[in-house]
Amino acid sequence: MAQLVPSTQADRSADSSSSAERPPWNRRRRIVAWMSVAVSFFACLILLEIASYAYLRVVEGYDGHNLLPNQFDDYKHLQPTPNYRNTKGVVHNAQGFRRNSDVAMQKPLGTYRIFLMGGSTAYGLGSLSRLDRNKYEVLPNDGTIDHYLERFLAAKLAPMPVEVINAAIMSHYSHHHLIYLNQTILKYQPDMVIFLDGYNDYFPYKEGFDQFRDYPYRSWSHLFLDAPTWKGLAAYMGWWLYMKSHFVHVVVKQVRPYWQNWTDSAQGREHIDVAEALRNLDVNADRNFVKMVERNSLVLRHEGIVPVVALQPEIVYQQRKQLTPFEQTILNEVATSWPVNFVEFKNQARSLVTSKLQQASEGNGAYFADLTDIFLGVTDDAYSDHCHLTTSGNRTLAEDLGQRLLPVIRSAAAHG
Repeated sequence: MAQLVPSTQADRSADSSSSAERPPWNRRRRIVAWMSVAVSFFACLILLEIASYAYLRVVEGYDGHNLLPNQFDDYKHLQPTPNYRNTKGVVHNAQGFRRNSDVAMQKPLGTYRIFLMGGSTAYGLGSLSRLDRNKYEVLPNDGTIDHYLERFLAAKLAPMPVEVINAAIMSHYSHHHLIYLNQTILKYQPDMVIFLDGYNDYFPYKEGFDQFRDYPYRSWSHLFLDAPTWKGLAAYMGWWLYMKSHFVHVVVKQVRPYWQNWTDSAQGREHIDVAEALRNLDVNADRNFVKMVERNSLVLRHEGIVPVVALQPEIVYQQRKQLTPFEQTILNEVATSWPVNFVEFKNQARSLVTSKLQQASEGNGAYFADLTDIFLGVTDDAYSDHCHLTTSGNRTLAEDLGQRLLPVIRSAAAHG
């Protein structure tokens, strides 16, 4: 018969130590619970990513490769994403130009090659209006100014081959053109370069404006280009997620309009003193865009290229077009939501800007085209918002500009 042996103090200490090494059941339960929460959280994120991916593919034309048509550039703020495309007809070639096919750097013999530069209007951006953005959300490549201009000139100048290449970049100012010309465009041997600008930087009405310093999107890129800061790190992470996460991309795009409305309401409407704004514009123009027009023209003339400076149309200008109900709604939105006296300022400043552009252009060998009142007789929508155009507006602008350029091109080709 086995005898019970009393446990020693050492045995009890060993048992106690072994028990302490084993995690209690409640600790195990907490670990399991946290693991379940983590697994559920990541499962939800995966489902949200899948759902957002499907939404972008079906609703917004995402092709599954590039979420954004632009990327940051060290020199000119933005650069079109090479090989970007969506299923709604927006295509960038491998060089980042908005064109279905790549452009040979060596120009084909006998071809007249034109580059179109400018901001989002020249690029062919859809509507940014908060009223009915979906009506003209996207313009396909066959609805842009360069497409219609190439088609018009090719028909008029046959059998001479004509290329019109869209090198416009959203949000660009005239000083970006000077950079882009030297960085890229001149390598492609253009015969003519058209600068279609106006809304972005031809009407700086605040005292002391400097387009290099006060470019409105400069602060974004400098969060990433300047010395590291926590704000810069947060901005970079947010931007990276916006580029890489389908879910974050969808959420930001859906929330942004409401955020803009809230910030606009919180800040209140700016009040423009028209007389003061015109005085500031007179000084700012000579120090900013007039110099850029002169320099862009001189660079091109030095290379034997024809520069064309075109002032874009805007819905706020007094013009001969009979506005459609949709266009009148846009104009009312600008008049009631934008800075007080903005429409009055633009119309009074129009002649000043036109005069300065014409003088700067013609004084430096450039051809000037005032396109601010070209939609007489256009009965459908020409404007999709305050400054962007519909396919009908783009076609009208291209044909009007093309008609003006025919004698310039024929003369240049004859002497070329």
